[in-house]
Order: sequence, then C-alpha cells, then structure tokens
Amino acid sequence: MQIELSKVGINSTLIDIRTPFEFSEYNVPGSINIPRINLLNSPEVYLNKYDTYYLICSKGVTSLSTAKILNSLGYNCYSIIGGVDNLK
Repeated sequence: MQIELSKVGINSTLIDIRTPFEFSEYNVPGSINIPRINLLNSPEVYLNKYDTYYLICSKGVTSLSTAKILNSLGYNCYSIIGGVDNLK
C-alpha cells in the first residue's frame, strides 16, 4: 500500500491531498490537488474503482491512512513514502 515516488509511472494519477495553500507552496509536477476531506467525503466524484491512484501528503502518514480508507471502499490507492517533505 506504500510506494516510492520513483516507482510511479509517468502517466499515473498522483493526487496531492494537502490543502490548496500547501499545494501552491510546493508540489510534484503533474500532480493534482484534491484535499483529503473532499476526497473522503465524495470519493466517487474523483475516483473510479478501475484505476490506480497514488496519494501524496507532507510526510506520508496522512496519505497512508487515506489510502487505507479508500482501499476499504473498493478503490485502488497507494501512499507515496515520505511525502513531499522527502522530495524537497
């Protein structure tokens, strides 16, 4: 359920679950910002159960807990180890 960013394919969907402010300060090029609360409140709006998603947060802790919740709902999500703080 955890993966290093270097192992994620270039065309994969990388979702940054931090706040829009945090996302604007620093983000991984190509990632999209969907705050955690939005993603958990309405996952069906943003995700489908056929694709794989890679979640990133600041340190990798919040994205891991979010991935576990979404996976329990039938989605296929992985957490990026170390988060964006590991990339700075």
